[in-house]
Amino acid sequence: MVEDARCEKLMDLYAKACAAALPNPVSLAGWLVKLECDGPGWPRVRLADFAPALGKRGIAEVERLIAERARVADPESWTAGFAVRDLREQFAEVSGDVGRYVAVLAEHLTNAVQYQRIAEALHAAGRRDEAIGWARRGVATNAGSPYTDRLRDLLVGVLVAAGDTSGAVRGRREEFACHPTAPGYRSLIDTVATAGGDDPTAWATEVLRDRVDQQPAYASELVDVLLAVGRDDEAWRVALHHRRWLGGPQWQTLLERRAATHPEEVIQPYRDLVEQAILNSADKRRYRRAVALLPALRTAYEAAGEHGAFGRYLAERRIEHKRRRTFLKTLDAAGL
Repeated sequence: MVEDARCEKLMDLYAKACAAALPNPVSLAGWLVKLECDGPGWPRVRLADFAPALGKRGIAEVERLIAERARVADPESWTAGFAVRDLREQFAEVSGDVGRYVAVLAEHLTNAVQYQRIAEALHAAGRRDEAIGWARRGVATNAGSPYTDRLRDLLVGVLVAAGDTSGAVRGRREEFACHPTAPGYRSLIDTVATAGGDDPTAWATEVLRDRVDQQPAYASELVDVLLAVGRDDEAWRVALHHRRWLGGPQWQTLLERRAATHPEEVIQPYRDLVEQAILNSADKRRYRRAVALLPALRTAYEAAGEHGAFGRYLAERRIEHKRRRTFLKTLDAAGL
């Protein structure tokens, strides 16, 4: 990663040097195409950076060489095909012809990224309706893909800019109905705050409850949303009922918040976490993790009015795990 970053920086410096001291544009074009098509795949050639140095002659030579490479490229070679396609797309972008750029990108609509690039180019060119159309197609075609989130954000932004605020909110609601997640809820809330509309919290939590009934794994998403809107008691009840679907960090966050109002309810869960950590032989840092939980457990005991109970609990742990000398040393080092 470090080497890649250094190569990218060197290419950037070289592009600036070429712009300052113009080389032979035809030779430069040949070197760039050869590096992209025959090189190791890095650093990536960015034609836009070299456009000032290439000029009209160099750009024309790049176009000629790309066409030649396309004719002789091995159809079975993914690397060769990718290099040629990348250069064709970059060349179309550098040409300034939006229609040409869109046409080249549209030849390879394999994921949401291509749709996003098309929509961005059209939007930048003031062709808003076309941008919306392409973005909508991309969202529909790539539903469920992680790369679709940014495309959806672009679509919502363009719709708001176009004055179609109801369309923007509707798009967010439709997405949440299909994939009810905490990030999706936050996006919905942000869009409503920008575009206007009724608070969707009640609807969103109901959607999530229905989904949890069908797919309990969504309990973690429901808990996050309930916590986000301050419905901590409900979040706690859901978490207790669906404990297996909550990750460790999320469960600890719940315990910390619950301890502030109901310390007696978190004592046993904290004890369980400590024991699980001690016995987790797959974790080399298990004893440190277990000991790190003890201050919160001690605070819960004290807040619940069980003075002296933590000391007794700790003494029991020392006896039960007396053969785990590393654990005992970790306890001693922590002053517990």
